[in-house]
Amino acid sequence: MTQWQGEARIRAVGRWGVLELTGEVDIAAVPETEALLMRLMALGKPVVVVDLRAVTFFDCAVLGALYRARAGQLAAGGGFEVLCVRPWALKIIRMAGLLEVFRPVASLTDLADLDALDGTRHGSSKA
Repeated sequence: MTQWQGEARIRAVGRWGVLELTGEVDIAAVPETEALLMRLMALGKPVVVVDLRAVTFFDCAVLGALYRARAGQLAAGGGFEVLCVRPWALKIIRMAGLLEVFRPVASLTDLADLDALDGTRHGSSKA
């Protein structure tokens, strides 16, 4: 298996635990991505956010890892959000049938705005 050609960073921002991914994130990145998501969920933040805005490529193996992490986070009573703005990335998410599942937004500010509107975004997600 090839070496992952990207970077990742975990950070806490208010109620969010954020995993920022950059570069090419493909099947080679799945083991590390899953380990990082587990570390992030262990922080105990009520909402896990995966930031794909700086990703230049991802494949369906990565989407599967995100989907599994989302299911675990929702089962634990938390929220799971995806930041994504690139049209090609949104198209891949849509083609995988996950656009309505992940409901990506452009920024953490957008998530805060959704919370302010009705407070239901994080609690209403279904696995």
